[in-house]
Amino acid sequence: MIIVGGRKRKKTVRRMKKSIPKIFPCPNCGEKTLAIEIDRESGVAEVKCGKCNINDQVTISSVEQAVDAYGKFVDKYYGGDKNATG
Repeated sequence: MIIVGGRKRKKTVRRMKKSIPKIFPCPNCGEKTLAIEIDRESGVAEVKCGKCNINDQVTISSVEQAVDAYGKFVDKYYGGDKNATG
């Protein structure tokens, strides 16, 4: 079979850009319900779980994101800090 005319088009492959998540898994209940609210002026991030009601405050610098606050919270939780439990 011969195809006459027509050009072959090069197929473009779109790569999805990875984005920083807004909701994280809770280390206490295991559900993905942990929300982080950042107050840049005071340098504090409030970490709250919607299911098990665990909440804590973590100090962050002005350049840190929600992922960094989540990492500090998890370190604090597994480090045995009793203030991190609800």
